[in-house]
Amino acid sequence: MSRRFGLAFDEVTNLHLDCETRLSAEASLLKTFGCSSPDLQHFLADPRHEAYFNEHWRSLPEYDRFLYERACETLGTPLLPTKLCWFHCTRVPAGTTFDAGILPLGQVIPLLKEALLGLLEDPAAKLEVDHAFAREAGFDFHFGNKLRNSLHWGPYAILVREVASYASDLGQHDYLAMPEIIEDLCEEVKLASGLELLPVFQEGLRPAIVKFVAPAGNSAEFAVRVALRYLQSCVLEGVPGHGAVWCFDGGNTAVPPGQVLKIEVV
Repeated sequence: MSRRFGLAFDEVTNLHLDCETRLSAEASLLKTFGCSSPDLQHFLADPRHEAYFNEHWRSLPEYDRFLYERACETLGTPLLPTKLCWFHCTRVPAGTTFDAGILPLGQVIPLLKEALLGLLEDPAAKLEVDHAFAREAGFDFHFGNKLRNSLHWGPYAILVREVASYASDLGQHDYLAMPEIIEDLCEEVKLASGLELLPVFQEGLRPAIVKFVAPAGNSAEFAVRVALRYLQSCVLEGVPGHGAVWCFDGGNTAVPPGQVLKIEVV
């Protein structure tokens, strides 16, 4: 059987980059570069990469490309992944299965409205939510814009699962705390009526991470760069840095159910 970097042919043509954990990210990079774990760890822990970049940055490419090119020189010619694992962070009612896949916001607005109304007991609150969804010109620009502009419909995801745990520190929206569309709805209702609904939805919705896989396409190299930055920051600083942040935008196209790998309630 034909092999390259110790991988069987079917493995070579079906390589996944999986940054669910630091260990899975490391395993993915070991297959990518065909190197040993000690060699990879030594490369990531070497402070000379950043020192050299900081001294010569004017004549160098951006840091993620610089680090990737150094990895290729040091660890070996990479075999790029054909598929990427992604992590969709959200809050959902108990029992949500994603059996239809991960749908863009525009396709789930009626279901979202129904689910949120089901969490409310106060008739006045129910009426205000109903009015918010029906209102053409809202009090809060963000809510109406997300409802009606497909540019904001996603679905969205992150490449590095651990980024979800450091979302605020990394300047990202914390979707496990609450999806933006629900926060915007709560602001719309508050501006219209003074009612505070966010605590109710925080109580009634569970944080969940949906792992799915998608073709790497022409993003394979950049994904490897992000994985390198992720593990480098973990080795040097103990936590993911800004270089670990990279997001998936479905562009108003659903993630099919066959691509969903698992649902984790966190």
